[in-house]
Amino acid sequence: MPTFDASTVVEALDWDFHAAGVKAKGTIPEPSDAAIGKFLDDVKTLYTKAQGSGLAIEIDRAELTPSQMLDALSSVTGEAYVTFMADLAEIFAELCSGKPTKANLLALPMRVRVKFYAWVQEEVVSPEAGTGAGTVALRSVPPAAAG
Repeated sequence: MPTFDASTVVEALDWDFHAAGVKAKGTIPEPSDAAIGKFLDDVKTLYTKAQGSGLAIEIDRAELTPSQMLDALSSVTGEAYVTFMADLAEIFAELCSGKPTKANLLALPMRVRVKFYAWVQEEVVSPEAGTGAGTVALRSVPPAAAG
């Protein structure tokens, strides 16, 4: 009989920052729909706020990726940049239920942090449908008889 096993559909959201010089690792709890919705709203609000600081990006796109976010930051400098990055780390830390913390994220080198943000966004916000991951036994169907 076919079964659905939730533990085989997706992998745990494990992360380890040790290789990047940050002594932290853990597992992100699966965010709720409300947490994902808040994350999307917070990112849009952050970009609206940042546009006042000279951020050049269209925020009405359907989906902002972390790489688009950081490309847009080329026009923001100094304290506005530092503030933006801290606010963005807070938003991602909230999505991850504090695992990792905002401090963990800000301790990462920029390139690693951007890759982590992209990974989280891909895994949590825009997941691709995977295979069924069930345990059904495949049976062959006999060909139709010619007649």
